[in-house]
Amino acid sequence: MDNYDNFFNGINNSPERTPIYHTPDSSGGGPNKKMTTITVLFVIIAVIMCVAIVANVIVLASMKNQVAQNYADTLTQAVHDEYLKAIEDYLDGKEISDDVLAQIRDDVIDALNNSAAAVAGTRTVYSTVQIIATGTSTISYGSGFLITAQDESGNTERYVVTNAHVVLETVSRTSESGGSNWPWGGGMQSTTYSFRVRNSISCSLMNGASGSYALEVVSVGSYLEVENGTVVDSSYTSKPDLAVLKFSGDSPVESTYPSLNISAEEADYGEGIAIVGYPSPGSDPTQAVLSLSSGIISATAHTLSDWGAGTFYQTDSAINSGNSGGPMVNNKGEVVGVVESKITYEDIENIGYAVTSMTLIDFLAGAGLTPVTV
Repeated sequence: MDNYDNFFNGINNSPERTPIYHTPDSSGGGPNKKMTTITVLFVIIAVIMCVAIVANVIVLASMKNQVAQNYADTLTQAVHDEYLKAIEDYLDGKEISDDVLAQIRDDVIDALNNSAAAVAGTRTVYSTVQIIATGTSTISYGSGFLITAQDESGNTERYVVTNAHVVLETVSRTSESGGSNWPWGGGMQSTTYSFRVRNSISCSLMNGASGSYALEVVSVGSYLEVENGTVVDSSYTSKPDLAVLKFSGDSPVESTYPSLNISAEEADYGEGIAIVGYPSPGSDPTQAVLSLSSGIISATAHTLSDWGAGTFYQTDSAINSGNSGGPMVNNKGEVVGVVESKITYEDIENIGYAVTSMTLIDFLAGAGLTPVTV
């Protein structure tokens, strides 16, 4: 399979005006002058025109709000010019002032420019955690994010989602398999590998500003790990590289550190995304700070049989050691993927992977949890 990094950072022990319509001048006709049929007809026509113009203004205002709210999340930069041209064509010949048109255009473009990175920079950053998992001989540093979910008993709680490889460690055990009858004398030594959850897991948010919170594993999957040429645990073919954890004591204040919503829809080619996490600078993961990178969906949901269970998105967004388990979000701030790893061949650049939100939803269901939209 392709060479890749799991990024668990093991170290050994050690952000107008509206048109004004004037009433007719009352001078010159005298108070007793009677309105002729033609005059009445002109008045009626004038009233109809006024009503039509006012109606147009109302429709335009409604159109502005509708576009900004309903379509801003799906329109891309490629159609901005055509969309603005459509607005101007619609207004052509209508008595709408230039400043009204400019206001509508500015509001629509402001909404359309709500990129995934802009949304992540103001919202997702407050929901992304740094995870520290201490094992027997190593410490793992990774990322994760807050969600709200309901269990099978109807209880709603807050959880942390991350990668399995962030919270698991490899255990090796040497055993004698040949015994004293082995032809060359003595027993043949073989090594058996397996995974286990690390002894202590905690998290913090916003570069530690939230304080530290103890976590415990609710459900954990598997991942492809090879030691001495041997696959550690073949369950990676049936269990995704995901883990869900719960707070074993206090939890972050929800109003300050909100949960993220999980997208149930598949992302498209070229869709803008942002990744938030704690990539480590150089070789020292303790110096990691909250960071954001942006990119696109390079390849839609697909399987990688030699990589692990579930489906994956490919992205060109920067992924580095420590990003594992962090959220990949769209321009609505919804989680579309869980950052997993990247290909690290010297001649390959900008090919990273995230476990899709559909696989995450299935994994949560297997743990008896249903994501709650907040």
